[in-house]
Amino acid sequence: MNAKNKKGTIGIVGGMGPEAGIDLASKLVRNTVAYRDQEHLPLVLHSFPADIDDRTEYVEGKVKVNPGHSIARILCSMEQQGAGLAGIACNSAHIEKIFSVVLSDLEKNGRGTLRLLNMITEMGIFIRKHYPGKKRVGILGTTGTYISSSYSSIEGEGVVTVNLDQDQQSRLHSAIYHPQYGIKSLSGVFSHEAKSIFYDSCSSIIGKGADIIVLACTELSVAYPMRNYKGVPVVDSNTVLARALVNAFDPSRLKPWGGWTG
Repeated sequence: MNAKNKKGTIGIVGGMGPEAGIDLASKLVRNTVAYRDQEHLPLVLHSFPADIDDRTEYVEGKVKVNPGHSIARILCSMEQQGAGLAGIACNSAHIEKIFSVVLSDLEKNGRGTLRLLNMITEMGIFIRKHYPGKKRVGILGTTGTYISSSYSSIEGEGVVTVNLDQDQQSRLHSAIYHPQYGIKSLSGVFSHEAKSIFYDSCSSIIGKGADIIVLACTELSVAYPMRNYKGVPVVDSNTVLARALVNAFDPSRLKPWGGWTG
């Protein structure tokens, strides 16, 4: 299968932050069945961070222009260049008031040939398929994701989401954004301070009854490589989206699930 395949190219909207887009592309490769270079799936990563305003700052009212417009322009450009399938390497970009603008702009300005996967929807599908006994889903993400309750969309059939209290959520957000020790400012490096806050957040969410933890921020997907915390499964949103992209492109190319790959 090559770049001339009728299914086109897989597009990844990165830059939110830059490491997260690279991480998604890498995990897409790792979850693809391929025995030589030429058998890997065609993909393009668009990482122009300055083009997209911060999603949490928009939700908090600190940024006035909806970043969904910029994301949609990138996707339209990808579609014009041959992308038939795409994903966005950012959980906060899937907040309804942002993602709905992305879809609306795509419908108005796109060609109608691009299939855009929803990271949060794919997470719900993944948990039900691979962790059917887990019903209390702990959500660890940015304050934007917290405020918007965007992961409540995966609830139903006995599945409920569990969130941190406001103070611990504020601390977790600082582990992602703090200018000295945050994951974003250190380009994916997990500092001692950020790691301590993350572990406290995991313990807190388990204490509130979570039996599975979702890394609902792609910065956390980059920084935390382990797939459990004190025996509780930790689900990485970038790996889930990567597997969904491979499956949507060609199910026969998706590596069998036997635990975490990536």
